Amino acid sequence: MAVFGYVFLTREQDHLMPAGEQKTGLQEYAQSVGLTVDKFIIEKNVALRSSFKQRREGGELFRAVQSGDTVIVMRAEWILGSVREASNLLSVWKKNGVSLFCLNLETNITLPEKRKLLIYEGGSGLVQKLLAALLLCEGSEHDDTIKATEQIQKREGKYRGGPVPFGWEVNKKCFLVQNSKQQRIIRAITTMREDHRSYSDISEKLKEDFDLQLSHERIRRIFSSSQKKEKEESEE
Repeated sequence: MAVFGYVFLTREQDHLMPAGEQKTGLQEYAQSVGLTVDKFIIEKNVALRSSFKQRREGGELFRAVQSGDTVIVMRAEWILGSVREASNLLSVWKKNGVSLFCLNLETNITLPEKRKLLIYEGGSGLVQKLLAALLLCEGSEHDDTIKATEQIQKREGKYRGGPVPFGWEVNKKCFLVQNSKQQRIIRAITTMREDHRSYSDISEKLKEDFDLQLSHERIRRIFSSSQKKEKEESEE
């Protein structure tokens, strides 16, 4: 049973991420689910919407994986390509017993997970994340309408669907409000990062103080989101 880390170096500026950063993220996530990346597959200079099975490295990986193997990628849209492509790929890998973990979805999207999830946003949250990822690849003739609607909802401060950010929850009036317990965790993460603590140390400390198991990658995203939000609020 082999574990492959799929590193995607695309042409699109909006999706550029250094290979080293991807490798670190993939390895840390693999460790958080009890795995170790055996081999990194590096796909260079290909279009986001290109078929995974027709890419040079992607095609070889698709043909090479066997039952019990695992593929890990940073973002779902980097490997699924399109709705049609996703449907076919997920169907084949599910039938063949191949696991596909996507870090932005934080789960195995081909096979049921055997580990106990300590934090789970529910099936609807996963579907929303997946649809959002696929829409980036598919495009839409209704983009302008969708953006206008989102802008109105954003001005009103209403929850617009999709995953609820860590540290927040949706109240009965469909507004995002702070989750006091998770906000304390965010403050703890921020304090430890300001003290130059590693994500590994922070993970252990959260487990000790809050009885909460978070992967290094999840902690990094929580911290980055918190810093981004603080910056946006300071600029308003």
